[in-house]
Amino acid sequence: MNIILTFLKNWGDIILSVLVATGSFVAYIKHDKKIKQQEAKLNELQIKQYEKEEAKEKMAEMKANIIRGHEGKARILFINAGMEDAINVRIEMLSTKEELSGITFLSALGPYEVINPQSYREVNLTLCVGHSDTIKLKIIWDDKFQKNRFVSLSVPL
Repeated sequence: MNIILTFLKNWGDIILSVLVATGSFVAYIKHDKKIKQQEAKLNELQIKQYEKEEAKEKMAEMKANIIRGHEGKARILFINAGMEDAINVRIEMLSTKEELSGITFLSALGPYEVINPQSYREVNLTLCVGHSDTIKLKIIWDDKFQKNRFVSLSVPL
């Protein structure tokens, strides 16, 4: 027992210091590994965000809106709310003939060669008594992101 006490008295401080230093080093390595994993995940998320933004810059975003006028007159606007030209824009009517009764289109619904960003094309309508509340249509277009992109809309009158 005396030998153990003498050994601890002479070497105890050094052994304790080595154990503390080793524990600190192991904790640092674990913490560093965790931080590097988090940084890798953040970098991956940032890259995905940049890719989304880059893709969005290549996209046109087509919408439709109807503006009612006086005495049954109205206009339907095909709007490019995106950041790129909408090329070869085609409009398909999804509403049935019964749903379209009471609505007269005064000009053709496309096709349009191009609709520039933040721009629109317009078609005049005449609304008769008993017309439906909405027009269902599908807008198909090409842009730098993809060909034959489309959106199906139910546009309120």
